[in-house]
Amino acid sequence: MNYFLDPQFDPLTGILSEDESRHAIKSLRINVGDHLEIGNGRGTRYRCVVRTIGKHQLILAVENQVDTPTPKFRIAIALAPTKNVSRFEWFLEKATEMGVDDLIALESKRTERSRLNEGRLERIILSAAKQSQRSFLPIFHGIVPFGKITSESKNTRFIAHCDTNFARTPLHEILPAASENILMLIGPEGDFTPEEIETAYAAGFQGISIGSNRLRTETAGVYCAAMASNWK
Repeated sequence: MNYFLDPQFDPLTGILSEDESRHAIKSLRINVGDHLEIGNGRGTRYRCVVRTIGKHQLILAVENQVDTPTPKFRIAIALAPTKNVSRFEWFLEKATEMGVDDLIALESKRTERSRLNEGRLERIILSAAKQSQRSFLPIFHGIVPFGKITSESKNTRFIAHCDTNFARTPLHEILPAASENILMLIGPEGDFTPEEIETAYAAGFQGISIGSNRLRTETAGVYCAAMASNWK
């Protein structure tokens, strides 16, 4: 069954958003009487039948509603945007598909990009959530400074870095002991500065390593997303 994701979907009116309707009509050749599944991105999925097809709009009748239980834990990854923004976009897409709940553009001292087209990034996340048929749409928090995220976060917190002067534990060893929301920080390709690492450790972050190979920023992000989603 074709799955659509429309955060504004109202089961009382049955009107599918214009973007999703256009995709259904032009790309999928949906017909009256066809069945669709609509997710609102907040855990509710509706099984619907197409009643009316307009030029840019589908009107649906809801036949059944299923509420997905809220996950016990949330996974948040704060990753420094890459100079080549397509790599950061790739990370957002794959992290969404893997089940990450909160996505943050981390602004650290060595971050190479301080401006983002957040509207475009949110569309990429929405598309990936639909592709992977997620019931819960991830939250994109935009650009958050390093100092703010280290001072305000209260989750089980990890910081991935390459500085061997600081104690680190392999992620696959430390992750199974986590029992609450997880936040992981991943720095730019130049890594975090020693001062930033010290600040994070003082704030209660645990240093982690993610293998012997040195990974690109976005690759490290996807690795952490896969590990954390598998634990979840």
